[in-house]
Amino acid sequence: MFIFIDSIDDLAQLNLELSRKPYLAVDTEFRRTSKYNMRLALLQVNDGEETYLIDTILIDDPGTHANFLFSKSVLKILHSCKEDLEAIYSWTNKEMINIYDTQIANSLLGGEYAISYQALVEKELGIVLNKNETRSNWIRRPLTDSQLKYAVLDVEYLINIYKIQFSELSTNSKLTWLYQDIEKLSHVIFSAPLSIYESKRTLSKAEEIEMLDRFNAVVEDISQRENINPTLFFSKKSQKEFLRLVFLEGLSSACQGITEWRSQLIKGDILDLIK
Repeated sequence: MFIFIDSIDDLAQLNLELSRKPYLAVDTEFRRTSKYNMRLALLQVNDGEETYLIDTILIDDPGTHANFLFSKSVLKILHSCKEDLEAIYSWTNKEMINIYDTQIANSLLGGEYAISYQALVEKELGIVLNKNETRSNWIRRPLTDSQLKYAVLDVEYLINIYKIQFSELSTNSKLTWLYQDIEKLSHVIFSAPLSIYESKRTLSKAEEIEMLDRFNAVVEDISQRENINPTLFFSKKSQKEFLRLVFLEGLSSACQGITEWRSQLIKGDILDLIK
C-alpha cells in the first residue's frame, strides 16, 4: 500500500509530517540523458509506517515543501545514493544533508562492494524481490501498477536494513567512517569538476609495480583485520594515484585527499613502505 502525492498542497502537508520523523527511507526514479541532464520523475519515501510516492512530474517545483530532505534532524536512508542525490538536486536545486547509505555501510562491514538493493535485502532479511521495472520509462504518465509496486519495494526494507547495520557499525565504531565517506561523496558530486589527469610517475615502471604490489598487500591485510571491503577501503586505481602523490607532494599532502579514517589506518604502513 502507498499514498500518492500529486499536488503541491498535499506535498506541503506531507512535508510537515515527514519533518518530524527521526529517519526516512528515500529512493528516486529519474531519466538521465547525459551526465548533466537529469530529470527526477518520482520520489519514494517510507517513514516506517507509510510509503509515499511523490510525483515530481506533476509537482514540477516543490518550493519549500520538500524541506524534510534537507533537515539536519531527519536522517535520510538511501542505497547507492550518488544518482539519487543528483536527481533530487535536479528537482530542488538543493544539496541533501544528513544521509545514510546502506551500500557503503555494507562494505564497511566487510560485505560486497557494489551490492544491489535487491541482493542486500535478500542477504539481510531473506526476502527475494521482484525487480522487473529497472529500465522502465518513469517520465510517461500514467504510471503502471507494475511500476508503482516496483517503486514501493525500493523503500520498503531500507529502514529494516539500516537498523541492522547501525547496530553493527556502532559496535565496531565505524559510524564516523560512514559519514566521512558520504561527506566526501557529496563534495565530489556537488563541487565544480576538476580537470582529470593522472599524476606523473616519479619511480621507474618496475619500481612502481613493485611498490604497488606491496601497497596492495598492506590494503588487503588492513581490510581483513578491520573487516572492511578492500575496494571500498582503497581500490587499486586509488592506490596508484595516492602512491604517486606521496612521492610528488609528500605523505601529509596525499592524505588530505582521502578521508580521515583511511589516513589513520594507512599512514603508518605507508611510512614503512617508502623508507
